Amino acid sequence: MKITLHEGDFGTFCIVADNGRSVLVQTDFDFPGVASTFGWSACSCGLTDGTVDCDHRTAGEMIADAHDFLRAHAGDKTDDPGYF
Repeated sequence: MKITLHEGDFGTFCIVADNGRSVLVQTDFDFPGVASTFGWSACSCGLTDGTVDCDHRTAGEMIADAHDFLRAHAGDKTDDPGYF
């Protein structure tokens, strides 16, 4: 099944499945995981998921970057990795 990323109000996002079911994404610690579903990478070192610091970036930097990535990729579709 395919999922589509939608930008919501007040800095939120929504993942919508082809069958119409949806998941609201509103917690900043969820942004890196959702962003990675759509192709984002927290750090080239591969030692963090974006919610904890690595030697190269802080978690805050990665969460903000993931949020920006999600905003830029609203409307993108990908395969559902297990949200539904």
